[in-house]
Amino acid sequence: MSNQITSWDNDYARIARAASQLRTTSPNNSSFDRQGQATSIQTGINRLSSQLTALENNFSINPSEASRRRTLLEGLNSQLLDGGGGGGGGRGGESSTATALRQQDDMIDELAQGVGRLKNQTSLIHQEANSHVRLLDEMDNNVDLANQGLEEETRRAMRLREEKSVWRLHLIIVGLSVLLFLLILMGLS
Repeated sequence: MSNQITSWDNDYARIARAASQLRTTSPNNSSFDRQGQATSIQTGINRLSSQLTALENNFSINPSEASRRRTLLEGLNSQLLDGGGGGGGGRGGESSTATALRQQDDMIDELAQGVGRLKNQTSLIHQEANSHVRLLDEMDNNVDLANQGLEEETRRAMRLREEKSVWRLHLIIVGLSVLLFLLILMGLS
């Protein structure tokens, strides 16, 4: 799909260069040559238009991008028609200049939209980065709490182990005390 878009872009650039060359060539050139070039450029524009329709139908290109490209094609087509294939001077030149200025304005508008989208994406990346920093800080605090809890449990286990060994001593003392008591009672009887 990306190859089709790249191919479309390359074809458009080639046709736009040809149209520009046709506009800048001297009107003294053979009218037949100029007409043939204009026909060839018009055929290329029609081919690009049908390729663009196919890209839209395949969902290879989003609608706003397709609209932008269609505007470029319309501008190229109007330059071809307005300029009549080259500098006739007077109104044709003015119309071609006006078309070129309109195209420049459209391109500037598209550039402004692109910058706006880039700003929005940058803002989203900034927010995402801040949320990741916040999550990392929380995770650091949670690790510290878990480490403290683990240390506390370790101390508690050590106390239990010590208390268990003390119970043995207590049991031995009680057992010996009972034995001593029995021996004293036996000795008295």
